[in-house]
Amino acid sequence: MNSIQDIYEAIATEGFSERVLQLIDKHVNDIQNGTRDFPRYNLSEHAGLCKAGPVLIGASIVACYATRSLTASSHAESGQGQCKSRAEISSLDLCRDAACARSAEQGGPANWQIDERQEQLIEQWAKASKLWVEDSDKILTDTFGPMIAQGAEAKVYYREGDKSVVKERTSIYSTT
Repeated sequence: MNSIQDIYEAIATEGFSERVLQLIDKHVNDIQNGTRDFPRYNLSEHAGLCKAGPVLIGASIVACYATRSLTASSHAESGQGQCKSRAEISSLDLCRDAACARSAEQGGPANWQIDERQEQLIEQWAKASKLWVEDSDKILTDTFGPMIAQGAEAKVYYREGDKSVVKERTSIYSTT
């Protein structure tokens, strides 16, 4: 199994089993080593993804799968779209199909549905990969002081007497 499509099929059938985690890790390593591209990003975005590291690359793979799986089920339920053979689907098409299917007029899922599915699957993947941190709000509060503001894009923490604040990005406007 080498392609992103193979990984998506493995997630669909096995969830985040040890074998699937290894497939994702190998794909992440291939992306970081320059032997494989992540087609959903242009060259500068791809470089930024690689610089951010393996966790973000892995989460991006899972997020793209979440979008793809939700889009595929939405189209299957509505009778839209045509089934393509695996050979006809490139990984670039998968991400493009997912992005195009977001619009309501095409019968795709709403952005909030995509966001919820991505959040659910990324949490499952992170827990299976032993990357998940329970009660992160408490850790941030204990380390940086109480949350003093919260908006659609961030939470802000500040400890009395400190010369700066800490901002946690929590954007609700971004569908990957």
